[in-house]
Amino acid sequence: MSMFTALNIEPESDSEDEIDNTKEIQIEEALKLYQNALKLHSQGPRFFDEAEEAYSALFHSEVFTYLESLSETQRTEYYGDPADELATTNEQLVSDPGAAATSSADGTPNTLPQILYLSYKNHGYFLLDRLKSTLNLNLNQGVGPPEPAREPKEFSELVLSSLRLLVEALDRDDSDIELWRQISRIGESLGSTRIARFCLEAVLDREEVSDDAWPEPLGLQEVFSAEALRTLVTQLEDDVGHFALPKLTRKQQGIIRSFKAHLDPLPYLPTPPPDRSAITLNALTQPSVKNVHEILLTSRNWASCGRAILLQFQKEAQGPSDPNSGTTYTLVLPPSQVTGQEPSETDKVTKANAEGRSKNSVSVNERSIPIREDPQMKLDSPQELGSRSKSPRQPVPNEASESANVPTQDLNFADRKDDDTAATTSSVPSVDVQENQIHTMTLPTRKRSNDAAELEDVEDTGRSRSKRIKARTSIDEPASRREAAAKQQLALYQNGELQYFNFLDEQAFGQQITLLSSFLVTATETVKERRAAIVSLARSLNNGSDESGYESIDPDQTILTDLSISLLRWDNELSSAFLHGGGGEDPISGAGGARNSGLLVFLEQSGIQAREYTSKPMLLDDRGLDAFAQNVEEEKVHLDHLALAWLKTLLSRNSFLQSMNDDVVLCAYEGFLWPDSLKETVVQMLVKHDEFVYRTLDDEIAAGSNNSTSSRLEMIQNIFELHLDIYGRITNPSSEVDVSTRTAQLDRLRRWAALAYHARMKFEADAVDGLPEDVPSIRFLWAHAVLASQCELCSRDLIILYFQDLKVTLENLGCPVIELRNNAVIPEISVAAAEKQISRLTTMDFFISVFNPIDDDAVALIETLEPILEKSVQNNQLDLRDGEQVIVDGSNHTTAGETHQTQHEGTISLSDMEPHTEQMLQFLDKASLPMRLMLWRRLIDAYSVIQYTPRILLCYLRCIKLIVGYLRSAQYLDNNVESRQKLLFRWFKSLDDLLTWSLALAWSDAQSLECMDEFNLQDATSTLKSLQGMLHPIIVVDDLIKIGLCDPPEQPTTSANTAYNSSISRLREMVVRAWTLQYILVRESVVPSSLASSETYTELFHYLTSIHRCFGPRSYCKLADKIFLKLARRELLAIGNYADSELEGAQIILDVYGMKICPGSKEVEDHGCPAETLYRSDAVGIMDRILVQASKLNIRDLLKSELRNTLEKTQQAIRIPKNTTPVLHNRRVLDKFLRSPINPLDLYRALQGIGELHFQPTHGESFSIAEKGWYFLQGHVALAKFRSQKRTNPGGSDELDFALKFFQHDLEQGYEKWETWYRLAQVYDAKLEEATIWTAEKLNVSMEDVVTLQRNAIHCYTMAVATAERCAEPTFDMFRKVADLYSDFGIRLYASSREPFSMEALSVENFTKHFNAGSLGTYQGVPFKPIDLYGTWRFASGLLRRALVHKPDSWVTWYMLGKCLWKMHNCSDHVLSGHQRIDFEPAMEATKTAIEVLPGRRDSKHPEKDPTLEPHYKLVSVIHKLVSSRRLSAKEGCERLTATSYARRVPPVQDFDDWEGYVLQVLKVLRSADKSNWHHRMVLRSARTIYEESPNDHMATLAAKHELTQQIFTKSMTVQVWKPENERAGRHFVYTTRYVEFFLRLLFELKDRAGLDALGRQIRKKPGKFFRHGRLWHETCMTHLKLLRIHSQLPEELSDSVFKNISHDVFVLNADRLEAWAHSPSTESPVIEILREAVELKKTNANLMKPTIIEDFIADAYAHLHRSIVPELIARSNEEESRGRMRVDHLMNMENPPVSTPSPGPTGNPDEVAPTRQRIRGVGRRELQKRAEALVNKPASAQVSVKAPKTPPPASRPTTPRSTVQVVIKQDDQIKDSSSVPGSVHDSADDESELSDAEDVAPTVEPRPLFKVTADDEDKEESEEDQERAEHDQPDEGPEEDEQEEADGEGEGEEIYHTPMEM
Repeated sequence: MSMFTALNIEPESDSEDEIDNTKEIQIEEALKLYQNALKLHSQGPRFFDEAEEAYSALFHSEVFTYLESLSETQRTEYYGDPADELATTNEQLVSDPGAAATSSADGTPNTLPQILYLSYKNHGYFLLDRLKSTLNLNLNQGVGPPEPAREPKEFSELVLSSLRLLVEALDRDDSDIELWRQISRIGESLGSTRIARFCLEAVLDREEVSDDAWPEPLGLQEVFSAEALRTLVTQLEDDVGHFALPKLTRKQQGIIRSFKAHLDPLPYLPTPPPDRSAITLNALTQPSVKNVHEILLTSRNWASCGRAILLQFQKEAQGPSDPNSGTTYTLVLPPSQVTGQEPSETDKVTKANAEGRSKNSVSVNERSIPIREDPQMKLDSPQELGSRSKSPRQPVPNEASESANVPTQDLNFADRKDDDTAATTSSVPSVDVQENQIHTMTLPTRKRSNDAAELEDVEDTGRSRSKRIKARTSIDEPASRREAAAKQQLALYQNGELQYFNFLDEQAFGQQITLLSSFLVTATETVKERRAAIVSLARSLNNGSDESGYESIDPDQTILTDLSISLLRWDNELSSAFLHGGGGEDPISGAGGARNSGLLVFLEQSGIQAREYTSKPMLLDDRGLDAFAQNVEEEKVHLDHLALAWLKTLLSRNSFLQSMNDDVVLCAYEGFLWPDSLKETVVQMLVKHDEFVYRTLDDEIAAGSNNSTSSRLEMIQNIFELHLDIYGRITNPSSEVDVSTRTAQLDRLRRWAALAYHARMKFEADAVDGLPEDVPSIRFLWAHAVLASQCELCSRDLIILYFQDLKVTLENLGCPVIELRNNAVIPEISVAAAEKQISRLTTMDFFISVFNPIDDDAVALIETLEPILEKSVQNNQLDLRDGEQVIVDGSNHTTAGETHQTQHEGTISLSDMEPHTEQMLQFLDKASLPMRLMLWRRLIDAYSVIQYTPRILLCYLRCIKLIVGYLRSAQYLDNNVESRQKLLFRWFKSLDDLLTWSLALAWSDAQSLECMDEFNLQDATSTLKSLQGMLHPIIVVDDLIKIGLCDPPEQPTTSANTAYNSSISRLREMVVRAWTLQYILVRESVVPSSLASSETYTELFHYLTSIHRCFGPRSYCKLADKIFLKLARRELLAIGNYADSELEGAQIILDVYGMKICPGSKEVEDHGCPAETLYRSDAVGIMDRILVQASKLNIRDLLKSELRNTLEKTQQAIRIPKNTTPVLHNRRVLDKFLRSPINPLDLYRALQGIGELHFQPTHGESFSIAEKGWYFLQGHVALAKFRSQKRTNPGGSDELDFALKFFQHDLEQGYEKWETWYRLAQVYDAKLEEATIWTAEKLNVSMEDVVTLQRNAIHCYTMAVATAERCAEPTFDMFRKVADLYSDFGIRLYASSREPFSMEALSVENFTKHFNAGSLGTYQGVPFKPIDLYGTWRFASGLLRRALVHKPDSWVTWYMLGKCLWKMHNCSDHVLSGHQRIDFEPAMEATKTAIEVLPGRRDSKHPEKDPTLEPHYKLVSVIHKLVSSRRLSAKEGCERLTATSYARRVPPVQDFDDWEGYVLQVLKVLRSADKSNWHHRMVLRSARTIYEESPNDHMATLAAKHELTQQIFTKSMTVQVWKPENERAGRHFVYTTRYVEFFLRLLFELKDRAGLDALGRQIRKKPGKFFRHGRLWHETCMTHLKLLRIHSQLPEELSDSVFKNISHDVFVLNADRLEAWAHSPSTESPVIEILREAVELKKTNANLMKPTIIEDFIADAYAHLHRSIVPELIARSNEEESRGRMRVDHLMNMENPPVSTPSPGPTGNPDEVAPTRQRIRGVGRRELQKRAEALVNKPASAQVSVKAPKTPPPASRPTTPRSTVQVVIKQDDQIKDSSSVPGSVHDSADDESELSDAEDVAPTVEPRPLFKVTADDEDKEESEEDQERAEHDQPDEGPEEDEQEEADGEGEGEEIYHTPMEM
C-alpha cells in the first residue's frame, strides 16, 4: 500500500521503495479491472459489449507497458538479449518460490505474472465465447454452422485474435495442458496442421523421459492429446510419426471410447474435412472466391499505396503463419473528394490528422503481438541522415545481419510531407479502426448559405427593414462612431510609430552614406522609398492580396520582395531552409570534414545539376489510382504481382496516368515530378523485391515479342537508372554505408545494366530498319557512361571520349534537353551537361590534389589554390554599388604564399598545371556557388593551419561577396518565387555563419585587418552595404508587426512556431552582425587615412550613435550576444568626448549592465537587454561617468534615485583591493591618531590650518580610485542612507560600518581630504547617537566605548578643520559645507562637556606617561594639561561663530551658540578659573536670532509636523532665571519675552510677585503647542516653578506633583520621557534621572508610601531608562526607608537593645508565638504592614545595592513587635495554662504527673529558663531576617490543623483566639521537629538576598510534603524573573502597559515554598 510521509521527515529508504509502491498500486488497479471484466464475461452474451470495454481498459492499463510484461520473444526481439538482472530474478523466482516476496520488494511484485497470464487467457476465452454465441445464434436462425472459407472475415478475426491471446498466456505459463489442447484445436480449425501437431506434441513432451521408458502413466488430458495426435498423424500419412507416439493401454483405450464425445475441447469450431486430398484443383486455382485480403490505404496517393503493399509484406513475414497460397489482394481506397477536383490543403491536413489518429489507434489484439518494422523497408528521414553523416552510427540490434539488405539507408531525400510520414508506422492499425476511419465522413450543416451553395449575394431591394432592425441599428450608431474614433486613434498611433522608425532608419543609413562617400563612390539611395515599397507590399499582403503579382526586373527589388513575402507568409519549409540549410551539406561550415566535404561538393557540383525549375507537374494527387485499384480487383493478383503491377504503373507508359487534357500516355518516371515519399517508396520496393521483379522482367524479355520487348524496355531502363541513382548516393564520400551493402547494390546495378543491354540488343535484333538515334538511345548510352564513370570500368580518358561523342550526338540532334528530375545522378541530359562532365573529368586531378586527405602542407596548398581563386575573383568582379562589372588590378596584392618557398612534392602547383590553367578557370567560372565556396573554405583551412588571421578574414569577406553576388545574379533571379525563397534563406544561413566568423575575428584580433588595403576595404564595405539593403525588410516587417499594421504569420503546430521564432531571432542577429562588421570596416577605412580629423571622429561617433538608436527601440541591442553593445562600449572610451557622449554612454551602460546613471533623462530608455556581469575592469572604466552623474545630484536626491543601485552594483565589482605596505603603514598611523588624547593646542592649531599625519605616499589603481572620490562617495551614500532612515526602535548599523570602512580606506590613500575627515566624524557621531539614544546601558556600564567614539569624532573634526583651512576650494558650496563642519564640531564639543559625557572625552587621566625630572628621577604624569570646561565652551562658541559667517540662517547654530554663551555667563566661579565672566546679553541675542531664523511653524511638505520649540523654551528659561535672580525686572523680562510669539499671547506683568504666574502661563502656551507631548522640560519647569514659589507649602507640593503626573509620571509611576527631535543623544536620560530625583522629594514630603513603592519598582525594573541608575536606586531606597521610619517612629539600632540579652531558645519560642499571632485573621497592626513593605523593598532590591540598611530597618521593626507584643502573648499563655490545671479531667489525671517544666528565670517569666553555667547562644542577624520574613508572609492555608483534645470543651465556653495560641504553644516541639526550615546555604553571607527564603509550615495531623513548589511553579517563577530582567533593558512603555504590569504584579507577596537546593 502507498504510505504518506511528512515533508519535513527524510525517508529512511531510497526512492526504489516509492517506485515499488507505485507498481503495487498499478497492479492493484489492473487486478480490479480484471475482476470487473471477468464478472461481466461470466454474465452471458448480454454483457459481452461491456465485457469487451472492460477487457480493453484492462489491456490499456500501465502494467502492460512494463518490460516484465513482454514475453521473452518480444524482449529479445526489441531489446536484444534479456538483462542479466532480470534473468537472475526469474531464475530465483523459479528455483525458490519462497523468495518471491523478497524479490518483489526490490523489483516487480510477484502477482504481476499471474495477472498477465489470467488476463490473456480469459480474454482469449471471451473471444471464443463470443464466437460460440454468434454460431449458436446462426444455428437458431437456421443458417447452419459456418465454414472457414464461407465467412472468412468474421471467423478469422475472432479466431486469430483469440489465438494470439492464448499464445501470450501460454508464454507466461506453459504448464496448462488444457490450454495446449485448445490452441491445437484452434489451429486445426484454421487449417494449420503445423500448429495443431506442435501443440499436441508439446502436451506429450517430457524432457526427463527416455524413449523406451515411461516413469508414470499418462494423465487423462495426455491420453486425449495422444489420441488426437494419432488421428492427425494418420490424416497426414506420416508413418514415421506413428513410432514416436506413446502406446495406450487397454484401459486408456477404453477411456477414450467412453469419452469420445468429449474429446474435442472446442466442439463449436468448424472442422476441416478428414480427407485432405478431397480438396480439388479448382479450389486451389481459384482461391480468390474464398480468400480475398483487403489492403487499406491511409491516403489517396501512389506513395501511400506502395507503403501499404510493403506493410502487407511485413505483416505476412512476421505473422503467426504463412498466408495460403491462394490468397489474393484488393486495394481499399479512402473516400475521395469531389470528383474531378484536386484535394485542397485543408483536406490534406485533415487527412494527415486522420492518419495520425489511425497510427496511434491500435487494438488490444494487435498490441499483444506488435509487428516489428522490417529494416529493409525502413528509409531514413533527412534529419536522421543529416545526424548520421555528422555523428558516428549508433549500434542497433542485429545490424550486421540486416545492413546487407539496406542500400537505401543513406539516401538523402528532401523533407517528407506530413501525410506521407504519418503512414509509416511500426505497428499495424486495427481493422475496426481503419474501417471506422474509412466510413467516417463529415456531414454538411443543415443551415444553408450562399457560400455553401456557391451563389452570389443578391441585394434584397424588394422589402424594407423592420422597425425593430431600424431601432437596433440606430442604437448601434453611437457605438460604431466610437469604434471609428478608436480606429482613427489607432491609425494615428501607428503612423506616428512608423514615422519614428523611418526617421531612425534614415538617420542610420544617412550617417553611413556620409562616411562611405569619403572613400567609396556610392549610388544615391533613399531609404524612405525602400521602406515605402516594403510597407505598401506588406499592407497589400496583409489585406489578402496574392504575392504572384509582385515580380520585378530589378534584382534588389526582387530580393526585397521575396524576403518581405517570406516574412509575412512564413512556413515550416523556410524554417528548415534557414535553420538547417535544407538538409544538404553546408559548403561554408564544412560539416563532416572540410576535405571530404569539399571533394563531395566537387563531385556532386561538377556533375549535372538539375534545373531549379521545371514544367513537369508534381505527382501528388490520386491520378489514375482508382483505375489501378479497379484493375487489381479484377485481375485478382497475388501480393508479389501486385507490387510488380504498382512498379509497372509508375515506371512504364500506361493508361492510368494519361494527361487530363488529351490522350497522351505518360510515364510517371519521365512525365511527372515525384514527391520525396514516392521516390523513397519506389526505392524500397525495388530493393525489397528485386529478385522477383528481375526474374519476371527477364522472363518476359526472353519470351516476349517485339511489342512486349518495347513495352518492357522502357521500364528496364528506368529501373536501371534508379539503381544507378541509389549506387551513386551510397558511394559518395559522406556516406557511411558498409562495404557489404555497397557490394550488394553494385551487384544489382550490374545485373540491371546487363538486362538493359540484353533488352536493347533484342529490341534492335527484332527491329526491321534498326534503331534510330532517339531519346531512349541517348539515355541508354548516357547511363552506361555514368556507370563506367562511377564503377571505374575503364580509364578516365576513354570516359572523356565517351562524353565527347555524346556531346556531338546531341548537337546533331539539335541539342535537346532531356530532364530526368526523379534521378539525382542523371537529372539532365544535354550538351551543357556533357561539357560539364568533360570539364569535371579533366580538372579532377587538380581538385583531388586540393582535397587530398593525406597532404597536409598548408603553405603549398596556399601557393597552389590562392592564385587561381584570386584570378577567378578578378575575372568575375562585380561592382555591387552600381551593378556594373569592374576589372580590378590585382598586381599589388601579395598572397601569404609568396612568403613561403616550400612546396610539397605531391601537390600540383600552378606552374605544373599551366596547360590546364585556362580549363580550371573556365571550370570555376561555370562552377556552382557551393563549389567555389568550398574552395575558399579549403583555403581558409590552410590559413588556419599557419594561424594567419588577416587572410582568413579576407577569405570570409570574399565568400560573403560571392553569395551576395549570386543573389543579385540571373542564376538566382531566373527561378520561380518558391524556389527563390528557399534558396534565399539557405544562403542566408551561410551568410549568417560567415558574418559570425568574420565579426569574431575582427572583434577579437586587433591584427586581423592588416591585410585590408584600400581596395579590399572598399570592396568589403560595398558588399556589406548591399547586404544591409537586402536585410532591411527584416527590420521593416518587424516594425509593422510590432505596431500592429501586419499580423505575424500563424504556424500550424507548436514545433513550427518554435522554428519560426528561432528563424526570426537569427535573422535579427544577422542584421546586427552586418551593421557591426560594417562599422568596424568603416572605422578602419576612415581613421588611418589622412582625412581622419576631428570632424571624422565626430561623424564616426554620430554613426555609432545612430546605429544604437536604430537598434535600441527595436530591442536589437541584446541580440548576437550583445556584440554591438560591446563594440559601442569599447568605441566610447576612444571617441566619447564629443557631443551627446554623456547620454550615449548612459544608454550603453544601461543596455549592457542594466544600470541607470542618468535617471532623470527621458532620452535614455530601457531597450530590454539582459544585464551582464560587471567585472572589475569594466566597473573601473565606467566609474568616471557614474561620478560625473553623481556630482550633479545632492546626497538626498542621490539616495532616492536609481543611481544609488548603480553605485552599489559597481562597488561590488570594484571591491577594495588588497592592502599594500604603504596602506598598512597609513592605517596604523591613523589608528594611533584616533586613539591619542585630545591636545588643546591641536584644536587651536587646526583653526590655522596646521595639522598633519606622517603618511607614506601610495600608488596604484586603488590610489587613482580614491583620488577620483569613489570611496568617499560610497561612504557618503552609506552615511546618508543611515541618517535618512526614520528609526523608531533599535536596529542594525551596517550602513555606518560600511561608511566607516570606505572613509578610512579613502584616508589611507591620502589624508589631505577635509570632507572625508568631516564625514568620518559624522559617522562617529552617528554611532555615538545610536549607542545612547535607545538605552542608557552604555552610559551606565560601557562608558569607555562612548568616550572612545567621542574622542574619535573630535579628532576627525580637528583634522577636517585643519585640512579645510589649507586645502578647501573657495566655492560657495564649499563655504556652506565648511560652515556645517564648524557647526557640528562646536556642537560636538559642547555635548561632550555636558552630562552624560561630562568632559571625559577631553580628559587625559588615562593617558599618563613616564617623565624624567633629571636629578629628581622619573615620575608619572599626564602628557599635557587638558582643556578645561570653560575653555571648551569658549572654543565651541568660536566654532559656532565661524559657522554663522557663511550660514547665518541656521537656527541650530544660533541656538547652540546661545547655550554656550549662557553657560559661560552662568557658570560658577570654580568653572571660570580666572576667566572673565561674559554678559548675558550675547546669549539672549543668539537665542532671539535662533527664534527669528526658525522655519515656518508648519512645514509645507509635512503639515502634521510640530513646530520647533527649543529656542522659545530656552529664551523663557534664561529670562526666568534672570528675573528670579533679580538681574532683570519683571517688566524687562516680559519685554524680552516678546521675542517669542508664544509669550505675546499672555498679558505682561510689572511686579515680581506676578512673575511666577506669568511664566506658568507662558509655559502653558508652549505646552499647548507641543501636540505630541515630546517636550518634557517645560513640564518640569512648571512644576519647579510652582514648588519653588512655596517650598514648604503642602498645596504647592501637591500642585507640583500634579503637573508632573499629567505627562511624565503615570498613575502606576511609569516614567514617560522621550527624546525630542532636536535634543542631543543621551541627554533625555539625564533629564529622566533629574525628574525622578525631584519627584522623590515630592513624594517624601507628601508621605506617599504607595507612590514611593510603585516608583521604586519601575526604577528597579528598567535600569536602561535612567542615567546613573545605581545612584538613583540608592537614593530611592533611602528615601523609602526614611519615610517608613518616620511613619513607624522606629528608632535606629532598636534590635541591638531588644535581643542583646535573649537566648536563642527563648527567641525561637517567642518568635513562634509572634508568628502565630501575626498570622491570626483578627490581627491588625501597622507595624506589620511597615515590616511587609520593608521586606518587599528588599526583594525588589535584589542585591542591586548592599541590603544592610534595609535589613537594619527590618530588624528594628521586628524588635519593635517583639518588645510590644510578646509579653502580652506570654501572659495569655500563662492564664490559659492555669485554667487548664483547674479542670476536672486534669485533676483526675494527677496520677500521671506531667513532665516537669523548667523553673522560672530571674525575670519571673516561667518560660524563661534559669541561667546555667553553659554559654548562652544569642540571636543572629540572619535569624532575625528569617523570622521577620516569616512573620509578614502568611501561610497558604488560613486554618491551622491541630490535634483534637481527648475531652471536648464545654458547650458553654466558646472557642476563643487564645485557645488557638495555646494550641500553637503546645505544639511547639512538634513544629520544631517536623517542619523546621533549614538555613540558607549562604548563612555566612551578610548581604544575602532573602527573596527566596522559605516560610514556616503549619503542622498537620497527616504527613504531607514539606514543600509546596511544583515543577510548573518553578518554571513559572523562573520565567517571571527572566521576563523581569529582560524588561530592564527595554525602552519605556506607555502608561497603559505599566498599569497592566502593576495589576499583574499584585500577587508578588504570596508565599512560595522552596526546596533546600533551590535556596
